[in-house]
Amino acid sequence: MSNLDKILRGKTLKISLAQAMLLSTALSSVLLIAQPAAAEDKGDTISLDEVVVTARKRAENLQSTPVSVTALSGDITRQLNVQNFQDLRGAVPNLEITPLTTGGAAMTIRGIGQINSQVNVDAKAGFYVDEMYVARQEGNQLYFYDIDSLQVLKGPQGTLFGKNTTAGAVLLSTARPGPEAGGFVRVRAGSFDRLDTEGAINIPLSDNFLTRISFRTQNTDGYIKHALDDDTSNNINDKSIRLQTRFTPTSRLVVDTLAEYNRSETKGSTTIMIGCRPTAPYMNNYNALHSVRLCDAYPVLNKHYTVYGGATLSIPTSSALTDVAKGGDFQASGLTRFGHPTSFNDTEVSTLNNRITYDVTDEISVKSITAYRNSAASWYNPTLNAPNDIYGEFDNTHTRQFTQEFNLNGRAFDDRLNYVVGAYFFDQKTFLLQDTGPDWIDPVGYTYEATNHFKSWALYAQASFKITEPLELTLGGRYSHDRKSAVSDVALQTVTTAPCNGFANAFRQGFKVCGGHLLGEDEESWSSFDPRAQLSYQFTPDIFAYASATRGYNAGGFNQQLGSNVARGSLISYDPEKVWSYEAGLKTQWWDRRVRANVSAFYQKYDDIQTTVLIEINGSNTRQVQTGATAHEQGLEAELELLPTPDLVVRANAAYLDQAYDSIRPGVSFTLQTPVTSAAKFTYALSADYTFHLGSEATLVAGLNWRAVGKKPRCNAANVCIDLPAYGLLGGRLDYRPSGDSPWTVGVWGTNLLDRYVQLDKLIGGSMGVDAITPGRPREVGVEVRRTF
Repeated sequence: MSNLDKILRGKTLKISLAQAMLLSTALSSVLLIAQPAAAEDKGDTISLDEVVVTARKRAENLQSTPVSVTALSGDITRQLNVQNFQDLRGAVPNLEITPLTTGGAAMTIRGIGQINSQVNVDAKAGFYVDEMYVARQEGNQLYFYDIDSLQVLKGPQGTLFGKNTTAGAVLLSTARPGPEAGGFVRVRAGSFDRLDTEGAINIPLSDNFLTRISFRTQNTDGYIKHALDDDTSNNINDKSIRLQTRFTPTSRLVVDTLAEYNRSETKGSTTIMIGCRPTAPYMNNYNALHSVRLCDAYPVLNKHYTVYGGATLSIPTSSALTDVAKGGDFQASGLTRFGHPTSFNDTEVSTLNNRITYDVTDEISVKSITAYRNSAASWYNPTLNAPNDIYGEFDNTHTRQFTQEFNLNGRAFDDRLNYVVGAYFFDQKTFLLQDTGPDWIDPVGYTYEATNHFKSWALYAQASFKITEPLELTLGGRYSHDRKSAVSDVALQTVTTAPCNGFANAFRQGFKVCGGHLLGEDEESWSSFDPRAQLSYQFTPDIFAYASATRGYNAGGFNQQLGSNVARGSLISYDPEKVWSYEAGLKTQWWDRRVRANVSAFYQKYDDIQTTVLIEINGSNTRQVQTGATAHEQGLEAELELLPTPDLVVRANAAYLDQAYDSIRPGVSFTLQTPVTSAAKFTYALSADYTFHLGSEATLVAGLNWRAVGKKPRCNAANVCIDLPAYGLLGGRLDYRPSGDSPWTVGVWGTNLLDRYVQLDKLIGGSMGVDAITPGRPREVGVEVRRTF
């Protein structure tokens, strides 16, 4: 069996960096494209358009930028039916997108990421919107409209971007105001009563003061049915509006200002129960206080997109009444505590962003980026979505963040030297209220209130010098200082002697007798210097190679949530984690630049991984974050693009990832054989667009795309692991335009055309006793009408 066969079948394969480069070069000869681009037709000569990226905080040609980056324009995302971040799954090599039940999307790059949304844990893939770092994951999907480009920078970007980029950085740039009046309106309709709108209009108030207003609405019924009522879950109800201005009082000064408001109000997301374990700790406690065991009351339905429905905030968030016993905190005057009849997810985000660029000379420019983001999110997502659930949790978070960055870009020595220096400040305040009780692990109720205040300062510099015309050396470094303060108030059962001994007894007594408050607060600081060094060589105008070594850093934090971690006055902290990444890449163009082929290989040393260990509370295992292991990662990525004729664009990408633990500290709940993350070992994508020229200059653009994700491991806190099945999704669209100057475009589109049942995530029993999956969206088809003006 060949190495390639082993990769595609998900077999374990150990490769060195050199072997990875050889394999990536072989892949590049048989794959086709990562990102489409329009053809540039010059008489009888056609070629692919140049792709411009800002991975080094200046505009550069992708093919001569020594960074592994995938760039997609707004037009390309529309061709690929990418409407939000979750649609990028499989479209960008080694990028995994996980939907969060709390709303938003978690991003994992090259196997490193953070898939929970706890307020005391930072994201590991930095997300930037118009150069503003977005600290919280709630609501991040709401920015994805009227975009100019999306860039995914892979591997640590600790020098220039710094803040929590051990995995990489995702840069989203919106469309800027233009000098000509006009815009567009787009309407999409389709399956599940979908009705989406999107539009933008440029309003130039004068030659040096431009404005642009953009908006989007998304409305789609849920695709998960309820067996006990007529409702559905996993619907979409999003609204966004954005106002931008561009002021150019002089030819050297540009002031860009952005104000944006986003809101999402849904019925929450739910998982599909596929297994019930009647002897698990949660189940034992539930069964002791009910005449019918939960697994008997709610047997597995064995239907792909169906749950029981009927979940309410009164149970289990206020489950003080059962058919066997009445809890000590029961109040007959209504059980609903938060005034919401069923599961829900509400998110509201406001953003202000001001960017000032001044060209001091033709070679030197300075920039100021000032941004403020205010997000509020609340959600209730029960495990079974049933009238009497095994677990439910109400959460409410409110975050205010402020960032300020200054940088100076310059060129010298006849453009042989390019450099950037900068300073960065970040301030985040987050409040969380979490209420789960009484539930079937804590008989008197578990309530958690937390306040976090995070500050970060950084200084950075990076310079690239052409030793000779083709040979360039880049050196850089960033000094970061993070300070975090945290306050926690945890309310749970603290008395375990009579009459509070045993779950049933404590349930009957309630919080007043058996419960208590555990208070904790602490403050700690961490610092890091993260360097970068790389060499690049331009062999020919169309062949470019580079090699780099860089380090990323993610600050430490505090365990705030669990009662045993709050030692009456102090919190248990965990240390920073660091990643050293070694990368080599080759970027090439062939056939008069009608073929673009880029490959990269990497080896990463992942130290002091912020991971989960198990501790015991009230006889049940619960989780705590600690720095518990070291690991290594290696892999490769290939992206190619082919333009055989002016009317045909063929695209493809492929990625391979291999991870393994090297050492584990005592007390950690997994072994060296446990998967490091739930990232897929391989992914690949294929797509093609062909333009048919009809009579009267009409055109019909037909496109198909196939995205495949290999099997992925998934483990719970008890170190029970399974594999999520591999899958491939087929999508397509047809766009008709009556003539070359027509403002109208009419299209039909489809996603998951083969109607594959996809498992995006899986919950494996553990203490709760429920096995459940998060399903992907089923087949959807629809029409789209777009008009420019």
